[in-house]
Amino acid sequence: MAPRSAVHVRRDQWHLAWDASIPPLATVESGTVVEFDALDASNGQLGPASTTADLAALDFGQVDQVAGPIAVAGAMPGDTLEVELLSFEPGDWGWTASIPGFGLLADVFTEPHLRITRLDGRFGELLPGIRVPLAPFCGELGVAPAGEPRSTIPPAEHGGNMDTRHLTAGAILWLPVQVPGALFSLGDGHAAQGDGEVCGTAIETPMRAAVRLTV
Repeated sequence: MAPRSAVHVRRDQWHLAWDASIPPLATVESGTVVEFDALDASNGQLGPASTTADLAALDFGQVDQVAGPIAVAGAMPGDTLEVELLSFEPGDWGWTASIPGFGLLADVFTEPHLRITRLDGRFGELLPGIRVPLAPFCGELGVAPAGEPRSTIPPAEHGGNMDTRHLTAGAILWLPVQVPGALFSLGDGHAAQGDGEVCGTAIETPMRAAVRLTV
């Protein structure tokens, strides 16, 4: 089915909580294609020239932001929002980090480390001589929850930070609508990831994504 129209979300149009009180950037008809230009999970605090020393200045209050939200006309609590993942285009660089005090294995990996990986559209050289095939996706995909605002870091019934590496282009995700309009957002671009993002297993990157939103 050809896209009915396209709406573009800029990389400076982000928020830091799943919150039904955040006004939507736009309201689209069911079946509309929406394009997102999202910053990396550091919210632009890290870049291709960053070093391990820059991790000490990382403001965790600004990480794991999501771009949006977009309201879908007619979506009501009890409905299901179908999110057809059309395309993901990572940047030409990405980062992987071990951050002290953060993650499931924080007590095992106590020293900071940052790796910047150059991406050529097909592969990323994660370490010298080790090239990883790219399989880009977004770790955060969700709708606004009913009730109190939620952090963007843990996943829940509204979606959120699921880090499911199988949600690449061509996949379809269904999310339970909890508030009028659904209020869909995405972010946390990964150029590639292992089986779950436990500690330094993803290549974080800025991401351009296109999805079709259907009630």
